Amino acid sequence: MKILVGYDGGEEGRLALALARDTAVFHNAFVHVITSMEGGSSEKQADIQTAEKNLNFAKSLLAHAHIQCDCQQSVRGMSAGEDLVKFAEENEINQIFLGIRKKSRAQKAILGSTARYVILKAPCPVTTVKFDLDTISTQDLIKDRRILVVDDEPDILETIEELMDMCILDTAVSFEAARKKLDESIYDLAILDIMGVRGYDILTLAKEKNLPALMLTAHALTPENLKESITKGADAYIPKDELANLPTHVADVLRNRIQGNQGYGAWFSKLKPFFDKSFGSGWQEKDKNFWKSFNDKYGR
Repeated sequence: MKILVGYDGGEEGRLALALARDTAVFHNAFVHVITSMEGGSSEKQADIQTAEKNLNFAKSLLAHAHIQCDCQQSVRGMSAGEDLVKFAEENEINQIFLGIRKKSRAQKAILGSTARYVILKAPCPVTTVKFDLDTISTQDLIKDRRILVVDDEPDILETIEELMDMCILDTAVSFEAARKKLDESIYDLAILDIMGVRGYDILTLAKEKNLPALMLTAHALTPENLKESITKGADAYIPKDELANLPTHVADVLRNRIQGNQGYGAWFSKLKPFFDKSFGSGWQEKDKNFWKSFNDKYGR
């Protein structure tokens, strides 16, 4: 069996790729992943680099499941729909997978030019997958995310691996090991301890790569570290007492990033009672201006 995935990155593409992966495992199929590029002067170098990055992710996801695959950019001067149908015809594809964005009522009437064309013209069955951030479950939102976890406590790493077994995890126990992994691989999110691994230095590296980062700490649980995590660009600051709820906190961070935000409201509002209990009443009064600005900005 041969499967074709039309893939241009994005959340809907990720779901289509994951479903194609699961189907390929069941049928022992070969997977072709195609990013269709029109080419010519309209193609920007940044678009080509983004496409290459997305295809590298697709290749790593399929390789992790031990699936034979070919991931490539296709530049043939066609529309994406025409390109995918032509490829399916030429390579005797048995099934095509496509992701579809959530659409308004007017958009639903035309479905989308690429998906519509492929569904109508393809020589084989077409499976479409819709991504809807409003209804997707925590489990499905974080499934298959590649996450870097940095902590110098083996028992914490082991616990996180158990809690986040639906993800693809890389672990590091030092700043140096984490820096090397960040240079070598592409991640969806980083979970960083603060003490013992130079967590703030790793946060700086993550921020340079626009990588969401969640600070997970026990020994650095202070108002000062909470503020420093926020000012240095962390997406969340979670005490290790909340370890059992880590999947939910990771999903909150990803949800905010997908929406184009790096907002602190979701996790902070959930953990404000914990911070009040841990830090004592009036703890925000010690840095009144910062917390007033924070609360005004995020509506808390």
